[in-house]
Amino acid sequence: MMVFELAGISSLQDLGRPGYQSQGIGESGAMDRLALRVANSLLGNDENIGAIEITFGHVRMHTQNAQWFALTGADLSASVNGVAFPLCRPVRVPADSIIELRKPLIGCRAYLAVQGGFAVEPVLRSVATDVRSGLGGLHGTWLKKNDSVAFKRPAQHVGRQVHWHTHYAHPAFARTGPLRLIPDRLWHQLSEQERQGFLSQQWHIAPESDRMGMRLAESLRHDLPDPLPNKPPGGAMLSSAVAFGSIQVPPDNRPIILAADRQTTGGYPLLGTLASVSHSSLAQLKPGDTVQFELIELTEAQSEWRQRELAFRQWQTHCRNWWQSTQGF
Repeated sequence: MMVFELAGISSLQDLGRPGYQSQGIGESGAMDRLALRVANSLLGNDENIGAIEITFGHVRMHTQNAQWFALTGADLSASVNGVAFPLCRPVRVPADSIIELRKPLIGCRAYLAVQGGFAVEPVLRSVATDVRSGLGGLHGTWLKKNDSVAFKRPAQHVGRQVHWHTHYAHPAFARTGPLRLIPDRLWHQLSEQERQGFLSQQWHIAPESDRMGMRLAESLRHDLPDPLPNKPPGGAMLSSAVAFGSIQVPPDNRPIILAADRQTTGGYPLLGTLASVSHSSLAQLKPGDTVQFELIELTEAQSEWRQRELAFRQWQTHCRNWWQSTQGF
């Protein structure tokens, strides 16, 4: 059992509930799915087990029972009973302990997974919290002070001392650098100057960004071409399906990158969609951060994804084999 003494902006998330968009139900799920998968793999869990997504820190939890945890994603100055809680490795937390996450040092979203998962009933085959729809998680909303969540099973006994190899402790799967953009219809309607303006612009993440979408604001530099045309794109258009990373351009020309809690369809013109290898980088951006884009062809994006998945699966097998080799697991 774990009780929240300070909940911050936290929710239970897994990899979401795909397959219901045709019924108007969004996928939701973790913003940084790769970080969630890493956290679960470190504990020998199925990668789709629900974990706690913690945004910006300011969280304190009291664990009443001993349990194995893994923390991935952002560095939110985490500690266990005042001692630093290392990222990206399994940690056995004693009974009657305090886990605390304070302020972000790198990134903004961390994922706290527990061995075996949390005892939460799925909704439409997922425990992902969709606050706007009131689905999933704990009561369909953000975690609050005095909320409690039970562990599905007691901590497994490990019969030998944990010596976690550095190769397993710090998996480097997330891509850094500019966000990779697969162009869509609107991109091909722009002039060459407008395209270069968009790519050369240092965009800021606006304060009104959230799990539904990340709104972009222009930098204050005036020596760059206009990043987008100062006019609405011509012609009426029908609403179409949207995905994580789809970039919509509304009439005010401030692009919105759609995220985990996005709507199922959109009617604004689509500039393009971020390649999957850039999703983790997007998820760790916070208001005030700057970002740039670079183009990538669909075939190249697919190739990069396959290479990353192959490396991840190999690493995941090492983690699973390690747990299976310990006594009592």
